Amino acid sequence: MSVLALGDTLGNRAMGFAWAALAPPGHPLTALHGHTYDLRLHLRAPLDEVMGWTMDFGDVKTLFDPIFKALDHQPLHELPELQDCTTEQIARWAFAKAQSALPACERIDVFEMHGAGSLLISGDAPDLLPI
Repeated sequence: MSVLALGDTLGNRAMGFAWAALAPPGHPLTALHGHTYDLRLHLRAPLDEVMGWTMDFGDVKTLFDPIFKALDHQPLHELPELQDCTTEQIARWAFAKAQSALPACERIDVFEMHGAGSLLISGDAPDLLPI
């Protein structure tokens, strides 16, 4: 939940992705294995009085799609920008990429399972309560 400035509206778009990983030699999961994540984008923008929303979710999907495709069913350990593939690193990477495509994005949540994940919040975002 967020404290909103008058005239602003907060919306979110959720999506899931899966990726393949290799663990370091000697680790029990050395063989190729996979992980499934939920990713949620939170956008803040003025409400469009005519349309009744801040941004069309179809437009959000189109703008975020190149970032999503870089994550979904890809070997993330091969991306040089991801030092490791923790939810914190994935959220940081996706947020950095989303800033140019979706400047209204103020928060990204990445969860590996219910209750286990990371929330990355823009420094410009107001105080938020835990979800």
